[in-house]
Amino acid sequence: MNFSPCHVFPWTHRFWQARTHRRSLLAGGLLLTLILSNWNLAEAQRTRRQPARKAPATTTPPAGPTATTETTTPRPLAEYFPADVLLYAEFERLPNAIDEVLAVESLKQFLAASDSPLPIDLTRYDEALTAVGFPDKATLAATRVGVGLMLAPNQKKTLGGLFPIPEVEFVVVLIAPDNAAAARFVQLGEQWLPTFVTNTRRVKPLPGRAGRFRTTTFPATKATESLVMAHSGQVIAVGFRPAMTRWLTQMAQPTFSPLGKARGFEDVQKQLTDNRNGMVYINTSTIGTYVRDLFAELLKPSPSGNRASREQARAEAEFVAKINQLVTKSGIGAVDGTGFAYSVKDGRVTQRIVVGLDRASEGLFPAFADGPRVSGRAADFLPDDTQIFATLSVNPTRVYDTLRQMAGTFNARYETDIQVAERKFGVNFRQEIAAALTGEITLAVGGLQVREVVNTGTALPFTDNFRVATFAVSNNPQALRDAFAKIFSAAARKAADRKAWQAIAKPPEGTTWRPVFDPRVKTYEGETIWLFEGSNEDEENAFAVSVVANVLVAGRTSDVKWVIDTYRRGQTLGRREDFNVGFGARPADAMGSAYVSQGLLAQALTELRNETPKRYQVFLEGLTPFPVFTHIGREGRMITNVVNVSLPYLVGIAGAGWGASSAADERRANEQGVREVLRAIYEAQMEYARGAGQGNYSDSLPTLAKRADGSRPFSEEVELMTRLPYRGYVLGPIVLRPAGDGKPAGFSLTAFPAVRTGPDRTGDQTFYLDETGVLRCLPASAGDANAESPGCDSFAPAESAPDTSKL
Repeated sequence: MNFSPCHVFPWTHRFWQARTHRRSLLAGGLLLTLILSNWNLAEAQRTRRQPARKAPATTTPPAGPTATTETTTPRPLAEYFPADVLLYAEFERLPNAIDEVLAVESLKQFLAASDSPLPIDLTRYDEALTAVGFPDKATLAATRVGVGLMLAPNQKKTLGGLFPIPEVEFVVVLIAPDNAAAARFVQLGEQWLPTFVTNTRRVKPLPGRAGRFRTTTFPATKATESLVMAHSGQVIAVGFRPAMTRWLTQMAQPTFSPLGKARGFEDVQKQLTDNRNGMVYINTSTIGTYVRDLFAELLKPSPSGNRASREQARAEAEFVAKINQLVTKSGIGAVDGTGFAYSVKDGRVTQRIVVGLDRASEGLFPAFADGPRVSGRAADFLPDDTQIFATLSVNPTRVYDTLRQMAGTFNARYETDIQVAERKFGVNFRQEIAAALTGEITLAVGGLQVREVVNTGTALPFTDNFRVATFAVSNNPQALRDAFAKIFSAAARKAADRKAWQAIAKPPEGTTWRPVFDPRVKTYEGETIWLFEGSNEDEENAFAVSVVANVLVAGRTSDVKWVIDTYRRGQTLGRREDFNVGFGARPADAMGSAYVSQGLLAQALTELRNETPKRYQVFLEGLTPFPVFTHIGREGRMITNVVNVSLPYLVGIAGAGWGASSAADERRANEQGVREVLRAIYEAQMEYARGAGQGNYSDSLPTLAKRADGSRPFSEEVELMTRLPYRGYVLGPIVLRPAGDGKPAGFSLTAFPAVRTGPDRTGDQTFYLDETGVLRCLPASAGDANAESPGCDSFAPAESAPDTSKL
């Protein structure tokens, strides 16, 4: 068995190495949008209608099919949805959150600017609401909206013909603050819901009644796509006909089991933020049941009478049993719902995530959540220039035992192999390694350059200054040293045996043996470093392990040295006051924490300023970087995480990010547009040379443009590009090369952005085109592209196109 430390510590291995479904989700979003915000803002603000007439003193709405006389107090919103709902979301006090956002000074300045790209004044959205018949803001703020996604019973389709997926249906429930507001919402529904159904015939809505609910059906050509609105008192529900039929039936049953009274939901909801504006609940129990059923469906044996098929069916049944064991050992059944809530209040945005989990249950998930409180001792070894820090406390022996059991599920000999490996290494992995760890595992990243991330498009650019290391706090560091010394000796013997075998054996024809890495021990600043795997010529990047004081450190050799250097000099994160203040605010029973340094956020802000166009720079005014902390805590059966961020900061980052993204999209559109122009000019040049040019090319862009497109407007556009920026680019003149010295006639043409640098630049590339049809590109910051620049496209016909595979 090829055994390495990575088998023992999976967290220290090297990091570098459909239609109905879519329609239902889309329609759910559209219907929710209808109820909350379906109006023509620009038209409403232009019209400036008279304020809506006040509602009569009585709360009884006008007589007619939309009237409702129910006066019973509505239930809590979640009690209108079944306990087996897949996902549930609710929204309330949305106007309050909108007002908080619109009060942010940077957004107010942006909306008031004359060059604002928005065609409407969002600050007067309440006038638009009133103009189209919506209740006033106070009424909307008191209105609660819930959306539930459920599995449609016995309705499945196959995804790509591979495995069955269920049909998902939705129901939207709205609870108005009073009957008059409910009647207003019903009227809006009767006005807008017919626009969401497809029916080529003029069919009137069909009124009806189901129990205490009055119903209105908006027929579609396909009956299952008809929309149904049901209302009773302050409660209004909307959905497609099959879902609403089931929902109305459930509402009439005294045995109906609602989500709002399910224990998992109640426990999660109690922990979510008070005065929230919205929440989302994921029903892990329902999802787990679906996953188990899916596996059973996928791996269901095919019955057959012949012996071979019976043997195969038996093997498949055993495999299904192993899958079920694996799912059970994962502990997914111990997870009892996940909730997310957010609130916007007093210039702060609070987000809270809650996971219900029975830590006493068997399985991997409970083992991961059963560690001691995070002590932060690893921070005394983390370099003070650490940019990203994440720590998690687990139960190491429980995790080790569970992983060992899960591995043995599919390999009956796994336990025997582990015992053989332990005898071979002379190490009891559980007693000498897992038990020697407190369970506090930490990851640290340093030397990250945001500009490199932007330029390379990778999350972790591996530059010379980039550092990453993993830490594990130990309660018996000498036991760890002894264990790794034994493992190292065994690894060295194995490497020597393999080198000896390679010396006498012949590799397969046409190949050579891969060099065997020589495990080696290094002493650095008085600390022992074990190098286990890598390149003999580049030991700085070899995988290495060291035990420094009472902390196990793993990473590249250079990363381990980084940790030792800063620890010896006392330049650690644990000695920084700003870190200790934020880290000290962790909950009483914290199981994990994360940190992003102020320096890294400063880099991100600088990069954002460099990429944000001028008119969006207002969002960045006054923003300063700060260290960010977040903590994962435990409160009984609940795993909790709370993030509290300044609203102006979030709005500023979002606004500037939107501006930078819009500018990038505009530059890409400009570049694509000029490519098409250059393609048309090349094709026109080829046509001209074959005809009127008699082997020569034209230097008249208007002539070529008209020939390429056959229309005067296109010709004028190209001519315009030769005199001033058009779509952000300018075309240079056509340069002709007469035939001579054995070479045929040729031409060349360049295109470059009108603004080459800064956040308001109009393109990121310059282009060069000649008679070969090869388009050559060069970053605008590097100068104009020419015949020596790398090729990035070819316009020549396939049969005559040059080989651009190496361009």
